[in-house]
Amino acid sequence: MEDQVIVSTALALVNAVRRETGAPALNSLPRGSLRDSAAQCPIAKALIALVVPEEGRIVFCYPWHAAAAVKAWSVPFADPLLMSVVMPDVLRDFAVAFRRGLFADLLE
Repeated sequence: MEDQVIVSTALALVNAVRRETGAPALNSLPRGSLRDSAAQCPIAKALIALVVPEEGRIVFCYPWHAAAAVKAWSVPFADPLLMSVVMPDVLRDFAVAFRRGLFADLLE
């Protein structure tokens, strides 16, 4: 998948969860950092979450955000505490590519 398609699809998925929680949609993903990338990548910052691509899940800080992601993305919860969800493939692709430094324009 082309880089720009990954970024725009990731933004659409982020905004679907944000709309579900009542947060305003973003025009673009926020800039992130490679340091502490689980919490500082653009997806993590936009969703107030930890992005854990090696486990294929996103851990949300608030259970209602996790519930919103399950609904918006049609994915299951990834843990019994209902705080993390299975990460859609495109978000995992984004997180891995970001950690490799492929989205330089999204670096702080």
